[in-house]
Amino acid sequence: MKKFILLLLLFCFISTPLGTAQDGFHPARVKDISDRAYEKAVIQLLDNAKESITISMYIMKPAADARHPINRLMKDLEEALERGVEVKIYINTKIDESDRFAAEAGKGEAFDTLREKGAQICPVTSRYRLHDKMIIVDSRYVVIGSTNWSVTALSDNFESSVLIDSSVLAEQRLERMKSIHLKGEDLRGPPQISIKKTYPLPELIELPMALMNNKGYFPRMLSKQDNRAMDLYLLLIAESHRRGAKEFYVSLEKLAGRLNLPQDWSATALRRQVIKSLRKLESKYSLIDVQFKHTRAAKVKLIDIPGETFLLKDDFFDPSFLYEQRQNSKFVLLIKAYLEAEGKDIADFSHTELGRMFYVDRTTIWEGLR
Repeated sequence: MKKFILLLLLFCFISTPLGTAQDGFHPARVKDISDRAYEKAVIQLLDNAKESITISMYIMKPAADARHPINRLMKDLEEALERGVEVKIYINTKIDESDRFAAEAGKGEAFDTLREKGAQICPVTSRYRLHDKMIIVDSRYVVIGSTNWSVTALSDNFESSVLIDSSVLAEQRLERMKSIHLKGEDLRGPPQISIKKTYPLPELIELPMALMNNKGYFPRMLSKQDNRAMDLYLLLIAESHRRGAKEFYVSLEKLAGRLNLPQDWSATALRRQVIKSLRKLESKYSLIDVQFKHTRAAKVKLIDIPGETFLLKDDFFDPSFLYEQRQNSKFVLLIKAYLEAEGKDIADFSHTELGRMFYVDRTTIWEGLR
């Protein structure tokens, strides 16, 4: 019996990992990217980012030479923003004799370009020194070590850095960043109050009336059963209002998610379906100009439609709402908002009259109202 108990205890000891989540350890894959391996690994990581990039850096100073690794990394951040990836950069501002770069933190043409493309540049309070050299991508990958984004670090120094694949660690690191006060914030109050939500959607969205009273637009989409193209155009209108611009970059995979395309499709298949609908909006309906500059992103420009507009509430453009509602129902809701803009009530018109006004069959109106 004693022998059995000893064997059982030995088995438990061998089968139990040295570190557990309760001890603060987490299972992870780790790769050494020290010295000159850093640049290649980080470029690959930034190029494949799909959702978010968070950087916390002591020194982040673009070089005078455009060919320098720092400038290539900054360019990768620009391209990520163009793909629809969210980019947030925390930078040190505590200035003393050793912090010769802090006075220039977040300034210059490279940072201005990132801001214009939607990056959040977050100067940290000068009460404390931000000594991080950390990158977090897609809430999964963490790069951490001694490597700054400086000329000497990337070109001359021996630097130790690792790439860690751990969503648990990434989430912990992101939560830590939320607890850090930014420049100008009251240290006695809550942190991060100066970070505003990126691209908030206005409560009311303007739509050209021609989309409804021109049979070449939404009425045609309805009759041709181009439901996905219609929903995609509504999503693009909402995105235009978020950004306050007619021309912007969109992530093809994010659009696929907002269109509720099947999750078991491959990323390539999802992008292909979105590209097909974008091309349809361009060539068949002349509503957009589109350029595919990256494998996962497109540059979209909404074509101006002259004439009067009507207003819709922002919740109409919620992807879940667009997916759950039948197309006829959405069309009738659009008619209702259109008529209200003219001071009219949809109940004052027969199905036949509404069908004639908006170039659809009366049964479309009847089914939409039902």
